[in-house]
Amino acid sequence: MKTQKIVSRWGSSRVLFECKVPDEIESGLSMRYALEKAVAQDARLDGASLDGASLVGARLDGARLDGASLVGARLDGASLDGARLGPIRGDFFDILLRAPNEVAGLRAALVEGRVNGSTYTGECACLVSTIANVRHTDYQRLGNGIKPDSGRPAEIWFMAIRKGDTPETNQVSAITVAWVDEFLGLMAGIRGEVSA
Repeated sequence: MKTQKIVSRWGSSRVLFECKVPDEIESGLSMRYALEKAVAQDARLDGASLDGASLVGARLDGARLDGASLVGARLDGASLDGARLGPIRGDFFDILLRAPNEVAGLRAALVEGRVNGSTYTGECACLVSTIANVRHTDYQRLGNGIKPDSGRPAEIWFMAIRKGDTPETNQVSAITVAWVDEFLGLMAGIRGEVSA
């Protein structure tokens, strides 16, 4: 048996959860094993460092992952149903409220696999840069309180999306498109109330 720790992204000395992993579990899957055990025990994983973890097919239903870092994490087939993502969603909505004219273009980029959360440049880029691409401007000149911030919850969330990922192939992309649709529905409702 070996020990697998899940540590805080703000300091690897802060252990959020640890467990023994059977030797037959491949080393590349030990983080997934520990994460599933943590979720089963309702452990709080707010701010966990899951960078590079292979979570393919993991059952993470109900996980508390607020502020977790998923840089390079493989989430193909992972189940995030009921995961506590409220702060990420709230931060994402804050950005959308500051760029309402670009929301449809952002949605299209997600659906078409034209997002790469690990870069600020190029046709496929992170959240802020995708908004800038839709607006046909530089990502550092968006204004209205939108600026590059790789530590922002919504940008960290977008780091789990790579070029070519679509809602059909990446759960983070699928959840994000659902959030965009929710946002658009809320905005349509507000506009309807205002015009009534």
